[in-house]
Amino acid sequence: MTNPATVHHVSANRGRVRAAYTLMCPENLVENALPHLAGVNAMPLATPRSLPAQFGEYLLEFEAGGRSTRPLGAGFENFLYVLDGQAVVTAEDNGHTLEPGGYVFLPEGIEFAIETPGASRVLWVKRRYEPVAGIAGPDIVVGHIDEVTHHADDTIGGTYAPLLPLDERYDMAMNFMRFEVGSRFQMVEVHHQEHGLYMLEGEGIYYLGDDHVEVSAGDFIYMAPYCPQSFYATGNTRPSYLLYKDINRDGF
Repeated sequence: MTNPATVHHVSANRGRVRAAYTLMCPENLVENALPHLAGVNAMPLATPRSLPAQFGEYLLEFEAGGRSTRPLGAGFENFLYVLDGQAVVTAEDNGHTLEPGGYVFLPEGIEFAIETPGASRVLWVKRRYEPVAGIAGPDIVVGHIDEVTHHADDTIGGTYAPLLPLDERYDMAMNFMRFEVGSRFQMVEVHHQEHGLYMLEGEGIYYLGDDHVEVSAGDFIYMAPYCPQSFYATGNTRPSYLLYKDINRDGF
């Protein structure tokens, strides 16, 4: 990942909260604790507490030996992605050892335990599943970013790699997005889905609502439904980000 300390921004303080979006930067994050997580700095990035978000996303910073003290994730479907270090996620008596870029998706009804042998950082996304009559529920998915297929998309000027199946059993998508420096969206997107975007590498300019904001590795953006959005890749490193999106449901 790009070291945020090596990026020089025009704006001294980039964090902001608007009706259509929120930008949270590493310098804005405050230490937090969540129940049943020991040795973990758990920083909420998006929750329904003040945003219109219908999901939760958290940056978990584990000390060596950090762990859950009882099963987590009850009542939600859960997605865990390792940014740095190593994490062992156990669900249904199966332990999954995840390296950086590794991830696991657990359908609603499957709780999990997590522990880290060394210092690690993990993204945790959760939401309540929206069942639809006649459609089966999703399956457990375990994978790594290096094992997924990357698809070119001229509309965004980059590639996207779905980490979860896009079929109608799934009501959420997690996509790995990558861009060449100098590329840009060919349109301003406006759609009814919401986003949680975590910058993994590089930097760029995001158009959000009526604003242009500088973004770089370690930043998080929440985009509300119908937020106008586009991206321009800048800097010297190919930008990439992890993108949550609700899919396959009509919003009711």
